[in-house]
Amino acid sequence: MTTQTNQSEQEKVNAIRQVIRESGDRWRARFPILGNNDLMGLLIFTASILGIGASAYGYLSGAIGALTCIVIVAFLTSLLHELEHDLIHWQYFKKNKVVHNFMMFGVWFFRPGTINPWIRRHLHFLHHKTSGTDKDIEERGIGNGQAYSPLRWWIMFDPVVGNIAKILIEPESRKAFRIARLFAAYFPFGVVTILCWYAFLGFHLVNGITHLAGSDFVWSEVTLHYMGYVDKAVVLLIAPHYLRSFCLIFISSSMHYYGNVDSMIKQTQVLNAWYFWPFQLFCFNFGSTHGIHHFVVGEPFYIRQLTENDAHKAMRENGVPFNDLGTFKRSNRFPQT
Repeated sequence: MTTQTNQSEQEKVNAIRQVIRESGDRWRARFPILGNNDLMGLLIFTASILGIGASAYGYLSGAIGALTCIVIVAFLTSLLHELEHDLIHWQYFKKNKVVHNFMMFGVWFFRPGTINPWIRRHLHFLHHKTSGTDKDIEERGIGNGQAYSPLRWWIMFDPVVGNIAKILIEPESRKAFRIARLFAAYFPFGVVTILCWYAFLGFHLVNGITHLAGSDFVWSEVTLHYMGYVDKAVVLLIAPHYLRSFCLIFISSSMHYYGNVDSMIKQTQVLNAWYFWPFQLFCFNFGSTHGIHHFVVGEPFYIRQLTENDAHKAMRENGVPFNDLGTFKRSNRFPQT
């Protein structure tokens, strides 16, 4: 009985894969430039960074407001996240390590609160091998499989500080080692981002409280000088990071299943309902298209956007769940039938 079930599941997987690959081939035949991964990746990389630079110039020159800058940069860095994911899978410049690693560094630098991408590569390959199990370090690190408690929401908003709190609160062994390892994975950009972000929050919280109390806190000139730089960094890169990262992590940790997973069909669901769009906007439609990647790893993210409709039809016909809101009650366990 088990063998028949496994064969049936594999047949479903093969059917989905065939549709996705054929759809991707049709798009590449129609627009040959889509088949040049190196060129497409470099164009998206360059355009995104130029857009971030233009937004920074607009904000610093007073042409756009802080909120506008944050929203634009959050959207553009969602493209860089997708590029990083494809780079991790060696989609761009596999034979040119200089350009490949330059792009890896670039997508890290402009998303400064993220984990070192060379470290993430190992965690992500493990994710594909162990998705939905307790060995999937990458997904567990963003809250997948935990109840949607205040601690999980904290982890989803800030995986570093949230996971430090988790280590300190829960009966973890080797607490100091685990915290040190976490900091090492995010050093240096992630550590600097955390320090700047919480300094920003603390500084303005103190100012707000004292102002409401009818007085003003007196900061030293040195503090005010450096906080001027911190404020600018928050608008230009750090606040966009937290906005984008939270949207991505909320979607990713909710669309991946954790528990009762014994086949690729059960690893992910598709989250594409209209009410997820405020989140999808800042993670480049991740909830709708990432499940496609689990079936065909070797397609770049822009192809997944194009094959989405064909892929969804095949995925739905072969048992992949869509908009399963029960995952929020089940702590992301795949529903038992």
